[in-house]
Amino acid sequence: MARLRVLLMVALLAAVVSAQYKGPCSDDACGEKAKPCKRGQSCVPYPSFSPGPRYGCTCSYM
Repeated sequence: MARLRVLLMVALLAAVVSAQYKGPCSDDACGEKAKPCKRGQSCVPYPSFSPGPRYGCTCSYM
């Protein structure tokens, strides 16, 4: 159920955002606001690990 919710949110964000993301994507500076990920989380790009179709990064438990 949680995976489905994440996939739906990613699909919604992908539909809304159209520009290529060039911001930070590291555990110390993740996403547009460059927030550090909490302990046990990793900064992951979405919807793709490739820079071209990437729309952003977010902290996530893997």
